[in-house]
Amino acid sequence: MTVRKLLFITFCIVTLVSCKSYIRYGTVRNNVCKTLDKEVVLYAIFVDSDKTHPWTGYDIRSTLDSIQVSIDWMHKKAVEKGINLTIRLNHAQRETIIPFKEAFKYGTLSGTLFKYADLSKGIKYVDEWADNVAKDVAKTLPDDTASFILTKNKSNDRERMIAKLRNVYETDNIAVMYFINNYFENEISVALHTGSNDKTEYCIVSTKQPSVIAHEFLHLFGAIDLYVSPFDRKIRNRAKKKRAMKKYPKELMAFTYKRLDSLELSPLTHYLIGWDNKLNPSDYHFVSKRRWRLLEY
Repeated sequence: MTVRKLLFITFCIVTLVSCKSYIRYGTVRNNVCKTLDKEVVLYAIFVDSDKTHPWTGYDIRSTLDSIQVSIDWMHKKAVEKGINLTIRLNHAQRETIIPFKEAFKYGTLSGTLFKYADLSKGIKYVDEWADNVAKDVAKTLPDDTASFILTKNKSNDRERMIAKLRNVYETDNIAVMYFINNYFENEISVALHTGSNDKTEYCIVSTKQPSVIAHEFLHLFGAIDLYVSPFDRKIRNRAKKKRAMKKYPKELMAFTYKRLDSLELSPLTHYLIGWDNKLNPSDYHFVSKRRWRLLEY
């Protein structure tokens, strides 16, 4: 091998090693709920289950009030950031809210989700619960008339329900939020499939606390948990979350137990929900590997 060829190979290796790869973070501008701007519908579905408290008229009204508090807070944050955002609150069975009924496979949301060490099994059963409710909700909605709907609407899952909702409210951004009445219980709230390319995202909220409602809603638009959760089973991920909590002590995605009016959204969350086109390099390590750079939009 000649010296010239050896120098060329060495140059190529050094160049490849020194280059950083550009990646797209999975939850950003993805799925049904892409960027949190313009016209957005927060669609609330109230569900009774065997192991949850039954919804009363007072419970529903007070929860709707809390949802509106969270919406008002997000509107305020959007104005501060210069974002054009209108979130409309709508709910299933608008005239008289009669909760839908569907039992979880293993009694409760957390009992079903964490039944198996393999989390995907629990998610599958929670998805079935959400699909069964969506099927009932879709029956209360008018049929699709949008020209881009090419398949017959059988009203049998979340995707078809969302297609109907897009047609009814004439917007692409439909944030589906299921509410179960576990306000006085130690139950989780969860958002699923926020980074998926083939399953529509949704969340299940088990409390009427405005900070939790806003937290789960923002998940649907790409925000991630910045606190240590049961899903963080790797030591490295837990360490990242702890650093994020220290850096952003008022971040909603890290401190849902605090009063909503005392919380803010960090630059990291601004990027994830589409309010900033690029992420500060100092925050890369929270969401990517060492040599990866996140795309600018």
